[in-house]
Amino acid sequence: MSLISITFVVFFITTSAIYLNLPQRFQNPFLLLSSFVFYAFSAPSYLMVLVATIILNFYAAILLERTNKQRTKKFLLVVSIITNLLILVFFKYYNFFGESVRPLVEALGLNFTKSNWAAPLGISYYTLMIIGYFIDIYRGEVESQKGFDGFFVFALYVSFFPQILAGPINRAKKMIPQFLVRHTFNYGRAVEGMQRILVGALKKIVLGDGIGVITNVVFSNLGSSENGYYGPILIISQGLFVIRMFADFSGYSDIAVGTAKILGIEMMENFNAPYFSLSFGEFWRRWHISLASWFRDYLYIPLGGNRKGKIKKYFNVMVVYFVCGLWHEPSWNFVLWGISLGLIVVLEDCLSRKNSQPVLLSGIKDKITKTLKRFYTAACFYITLLFASTKDINDFIYFMKNCFRNIRTDVFKNQLLDLSSNKISISKLYMVIFWGGLVLSLIIVFCFEYKIYKSGNAGCIDYNPISSVKKRSRWGLYFVMGLIIFFFILITGSSESAPIYQGF
Repeated sequence: MSLISITFVVFFITTSAIYLNLPQRFQNPFLLLSSFVFYAFSAPSYLMVLVATIILNFYAAILLERTNKQRTKKFLLVVSIITNLLILVFFKYYNFFGESVRPLVEALGLNFTKSNWAAPLGISYYTLMIIGYFIDIYRGEVESQKGFDGFFVFALYVSFFPQILAGPINRAKKMIPQFLVRHTFNYGRAVEGMQRILVGALKKIVLGDGIGVITNVVFSNLGSSENGYYGPILIISQGLFVIRMFADFSGYSDIAVGTAKILGIEMMENFNAPYFSLSFGEFWRRWHISLASWFRDYLYIPLGGNRKGKIKKYFNVMVVYFVCGLWHEPSWNFVLWGISLGLIVVLEDCLSRKNSQPVLLSGIKDKITKTLKRFYTAACFYITLLFASTKDINDFIYFMKNCFRNIRTDVFKNQLLDLSSNKISISKLYMVIFWGGLVLSLIIVFCFEYKIYKSGNAGCIDYNPISSVKKRSRWGLYFVMGLIIFFFILITGSSESAPIYQGF
């Protein structure tokens, strides 16, 4: 079950109606049961893995907190972290590491057998949350949950259904206190939640899934002698993929945050207008915030951060981005993606002045400078994201070899017609609605993102830009957004689609 599905709408209406009217002592058990039901619909075969992980870590955290000797406490922390990482590696990285060392294994006269299992949904996300919980307990920043009620609270922290499949990667010190109080229906909060869900649905269904109709066809045929695309169509498709990645994941995050808000739970934000960033380093402070801040607090700073000189700082940065790439997906494409991100951030820092802006772009008038810096940042993301849009190194090489091949108007027109008429099987009328809806949605989302960016500059980020629209205009905006979403569900059949990041 995805947050983008008719099944989820029925599930959520039922869950919220019951949950918000229950006495406090029944709210957490019911919400936990609902979260397990949600997960069972999505990944029934791995529900027991999730439950076993919760039970194991619940008692391990209590043991860690009760240990007085610092050396023993540190040992238990390391064991807890390694145990959770081993579970993650076993399910997610077994084939990747096995294939990587296959030549060595075979040279020793041994055989490597690939596994047929898929990684449990959400394991990359809830593993980081559990590790963060242990580290916070070790640092004395949170107390371990104890007893019968404490088990429900900890289990909810790990498996709360809006976050379990694709984040945000929430923190214990923010989430746990919210599960210790009763939540009732609040009209203002419900309206804000529904507004976030509407914005998220526009991003996810229209821009994410709509653009995906095009990019999936192009990138699934890379290297094909018969159906492979080349020239400008590749360059444009990669640009669309850049938009799609943001719309798909930030849209899903909006829906998750809005859903939790209706239930009275405030979760971490994941995006803060990243495409308005003036540097690549700033971009990664605004993109997937819950993951970036997790790596900063639990990996980069413990490694030494920037406290031990430039060389050590750059080494730490490269370690973080390498791990970040590998966290996303067990493939060499994503390893190279993470390394490329780290190299750009390091290079940018080397070339920057004290104001932390790229020296290559400084010294121009302010508005032009900012525009150039945004183009530079977008270009860096465009290029590095090639490792994510292509499924393997061979496809990446094909793209690089063929993106400037046969740059002629007639060739581009023929490929575009082929893509539109043969690969995307919708009528001409629907094609007009399709492109019109994409453009209009892009304008609406751009305006929303600009409002978020400007509110951040004012010192108080408003992640819900609809709330600033006048009430008379707001209903018209609701109607337009809802109509576009409805048409795109009809055209693309995206009412049951999972986000790209659910696969990470």
